[in-house]
Amino acid sequence: MSFAIEQVSPVQKRLRFTVPGAEVSQKLDDAFRKLANKVKIPGFRPGKVPRKVLEDRYGKQIRSEVAGDLMNMKFQGAASSLEFLGQPTVEESADLGAGDFTFSITVQVKPEIELNQYLGLKIRYPLATVADAQVDADIVRRLQSQARLVDAPATRAVEAGDLVLTEIKDGDTVLEAGTMVNTASERYWPGIEALLIGLKKGKKKTAEVTIGENSAAVANRGRTFKATVTVLGVQVQEVPSLSDESATAAGYEGGSEAMRAAVRMEMETSANEGARNQARIHLLQTLVAGHEVSVPAALTDKNLKLLLEELGVQAAYKGRDARSIRYSEAQLADLRVRAEFAAKAGLILESVARKEGIAITEEDLDRKYQEIADMRGQRVEAIRGYIQKDGAVADLRKHLLEERALDWVLERSDLEFEGEGGEAAPAKKKAAKKKAEPATPAVEAAPEAAPEAAPEAKPKKKAAKKKTEE
Repeated sequence: MSFAIEQVSPVQKRLRFTVPGAEVSQKLDDAFRKLANKVKIPGFRPGKVPRKVLEDRYGKQIRSEVAGDLMNMKFQGAASSLEFLGQPTVEESADLGAGDFTFSITVQVKPEIELNQYLGLKIRYPLATVADAQVDADIVRRLQSQARLVDAPATRAVEAGDLVLTEIKDGDTVLEAGTMVNTASERYWPGIEALLIGLKKGKKKTAEVTIGENSAAVANRGRTFKATVTVLGVQVQEVPSLSDESATAAGYEGGSEAMRAAVRMEMETSANEGARNQARIHLLQTLVAGHEVSVPAALTDKNLKLLLEELGVQAAYKGRDARSIRYSEAQLADLRVRAEFAAKAGLILESVARKEGIAITEEDLDRKYQEIADMRGQRVEAIRGYIQKDGAVADLRKHLLEERALDWVLERSDLEFEGEGGEAAPAKKKAAKKKAEPATPAVEAAPEAAPEAAPEAKPKKKAAKKKTEE
């Protein structure tokens, strides 16, 4: 067998094969011999059916099967050292006869990237700041678990979120002598809470009301009547103020000051990570804008599939059935733009890593396995087994390589630090090297943010399948 490789385009190669006639004849003889031993034709004993009879009855089928076997075998041998994407395509093939058998197969390949400037790029880096008011608000949120219901002062008017002990009348008929109405989300009398807002204890109000169809009480659904509501009492949730006792109850040792310091540190860490990820996104957009990259359709399709799976996982975390998500044509088009952007960014970063000698070692993989295991609360052996079983090691290695190359370029960029409102801060400096930074997937840096999942429809995943990285 001989074959030649032809570069069709930056992302396509064509392999032309020639199988000698002698090998073709041998394969056909073997195929007809096997057929003769198992086929049953009246008038002939097994194994004694003449070749001409077999040719007349099964010739087309046998030649097609032998041609397929030859193409598969020869391609597998030739492509063992060729990295290609997606499914190969048979472009043309001659009829399988007595002479040489020729055919050609086209594959998609990664393009060779001609790197332009990637060092010393001017990159915006937002300054991460955490105000005292933000810390105070987060402390209140963390102390919510210790909130308790207390009676509101009689002079205080009902506000959204209050629990109101209410008498409800339909004209002169008392429907509820005293029922607790949740003004945030009333289950039994949805629609009645609007009348209560602004009333003080002992006050009443009359208006026509239609009870919502979502009422937990079937008899109330859609009911329209002239309602008179009287506020009998108001209860509000009281969150304890920050004190040594409330800090200890929230799980912080060292009292209120220790809790405030810990909360500020967590918020600053999160803000710094967010700022760094914003800088990464700007860097990816700058790299893609500065390079001409042809993207194989198979690579875009793969990234689109991963993106859809990621959106499915996010939906599952929010309690939605990922199979029920449907996307409009416009949404899918936007998602494909993001997938193509991710492919371009990945190809550029791979080229940078290759040129600069950036690599991922087995120790790097082991650390990532441990990181994922810690995050999920599972044994590292189980995580390693999942990823290896799914054949996702290569994808994980590629992801880590792109992430490392991105940080390597960022550390060698000319960072323009920006304060609140986008004003450039006076100082410019190189990014300090950081460890264990969260990944910034290239797909997240696409110019147009992909839309949220479309409204639920009928059954359609990564709620089940793996994702290389959580």
